[in-house]
Amino acid sequence: MLGSITRACALHGQDLLVSFQQLSTDWQADYEDSNKADGIILLGYGDYHQSRDRLQRLVEQGTHFVRWGAALPGQPGVSIGSDNFQGGHDITAHLLEQGCRRIAFLGHASSHYPEFQERYRGHVEALRAHGLAADPALQHDAITTEASGHAACLSLLAQDRSIDAVCAASDLIAIGAVRALREQGLRVPQDVSVTGFDDIPLAASVSPPLTTVQQDTKQAGQLLVEKLLALIGRQAVEGQSIPVKLVVRESSLRA
Repeated sequence: MLGSITRACALHGQDLLVSFQQLSTDWQADYEDSNKADGIILLGYGDYHQSRDRLQRLVEQGTHFVRWGAALPGQPGVSIGSDNFQGGHDITAHLLEQGCRRIAFLGHASSHYPEFQERYRGHVEALRAHGLAADPALQHDAITTEASGHAACLSLLAQDRSIDAVCAASDLIAIGAVRALREQGLRVPQDVSVTGFDDIPLAASVSPPLTTVQQDTKQAGQLLVEKLLALIGRQAVEGQSIPVKLVVRESSLRA
């Protein structure tokens, strides 16, 4: 994502200042407020409920900013995000087409993490379209780290070993889940199919290569820059959702 933003800035003749903030209460103070930058592109924000007030303060003080995240109604500011609902639906439908029926979902499914929540909603809808009801016991919370995916999968298996697929809310969660499944003597995909979301570079090189949902980060980077420049130019700007693409690899294919 950062590379695509850098290229888009260069094409528009703009300089890019990169900073890794700890999201303190005044995390925006050193940027537009101090005239070091004309606008801000936010990548990542953790728990949305904890970040919403800060985003709202940016809106109220007139800070020019755009955000990479779920593009949903009622959010402060302008957001660019993938079609998380469609991605969650499509990858679950793929697992169902492979014959999977006991599909676990690893990832938060609440409004604290809107992207994951939308992926879970798509997952539930795909199940419903195939005449299946989502089992709440098969949803286990996880954040986007391999360690969290590993822990969530171990917790799941301790409660239910009848699953035949894991639909992870991110590739890193999926990679952690694969490790947990192997530690428990289960084969991927012969015993349990596994899918991710994001299509990070590692997804194609892990063993087995990971079926996932690809986000168009090149388009996202371009849109983030273009919409921020439009805001700086005092134009009316709206959020936008970007289509996603299912990428099928070995980790989900049943013989």
